Amino acid sequence: MNNADILELKKRYKKDNSITRIQGCYVIGMEKKIQTTIDSYFSDLDESEQFKYLELVKKGLSGILGKNLQTLSFAKEEGKDNPSSMMSLLALRDSELKNQAILDAFYQNIIENYQSLTNYLILLIHDVYDIPAIGEDHFSLGESEETYSYIYCLICPVELSKPALSYHEETNSIARRERDWVVDNPAVGFLYPAFNNRSTDVNNLLYYCKDAKDNHPEIIENLLGCEAVPSCDEEKEVFHQIVEEVINDTKEYDTFELVRSINDCLTEIAEQTVSAEPVTIDKKGMTELMKDAGLKEEHVKVFEEHFDKEAGEDASFKVDSLREKKNMTVKSDDLKIMVKPESADLVEVKVIDGRKCLVIPLNSDMEINGIMRRITEEIGG
Repeated sequence: MNNADILELKKRYKKDNSITRIQGCYVIGMEKKIQTTIDSYFSDLDESEQFKYLELVKKGLSGILGKNLQTLSFAKEEGKDNPSSMMSLLALRDSELKNQAILDAFYQNIIENYQSLTNYLILLIHDVYDIPAIGEDHFSLGESEETYSYIYCLICPVELSKPALSYHEETNSIARRERDWVVDNPAVGFLYPAFNNRSTDVNNLLYYCKDAKDNHPEIIENLLGCEAVPSCDEEKEVFHQIVEEVINDTKEYDTFELVRSINDCLTEIAEQTVSAEPVTIDKKGMTELMKDAGLKEEHVKVFEEHFDKEAGEDASFKVDSLREKKNMTVKSDDLKIMVKPESADLVEVKVIDGRKCLVIPLNSDMEINGIMRRITEEIGG
């Protein structure tokens, strides 16, 4: 799914154009026990409840594509045309959330696999969207081309509200507020089937994770039966390992200069590529990038060997997972220097009095612990 597909669905979640049915259950995390359930047509809910549920659903379609939101494919099963997890989700979708046995089995599957010590709400919606035709001028023609029937599942943490004082109108006093259990924004969610290029795609689903550093692989692999995808941090860690091994094996490169150049090349790729999908780079593209960054031809094989060992020959990386957009960091036991990527070319590595030094020109005033030091001396060439 791309950003346009996701935005089209999000625009649908309004009170006057809402989802059809809502189901769910509240789970006591430590006990893995269902405490209560939800079973309602969306139109039967109070308007304020509708609004709150729609907020949760829209939150589960938020974030960065390729980071918080990812399109996942089902893992192949030997001897089967369609994976069992895919068939289970289709059965859940086709039941329109009206088959209690299917719902109970689905809830138990989540409870058995989801790793959480807190209480949580499993929320399920069913919706049918008559997809309007879109003309070449990108304006809707009004007639429906296809009916998109889907389910969306969200897992929302439920935690006690913080202790506080509040105004009690009945006694006209300030007193302790009673703590209650509050449903938080979703931690995990998935939409099935995927809404891919404005059409139903039963072979894929859209997966949401609030924390990109922990994408809950137990849900991806065990519940959904999809192929695991590395998180952004995991991709970056593998890439750093590859570059680090190349630098340590060859010993001919200035680490700061090479890393800075690699980040410049990644940024250039990201800025020059116009795509609704996350920009990715494979082994061949990464080899060319490393050469552009200064890797010598005689060391290309070294890089490719480390790429195969650490990532796998067929691996690809999301460019935005690898590049530093905020700050480049130079760190040792005694210091930590952060430099904006666009200013990194000001930093130089020079040998002064026989010692390798990091040189940073001071072209503007400098602040140390909140104390301003005005730079009045001219910097020589």
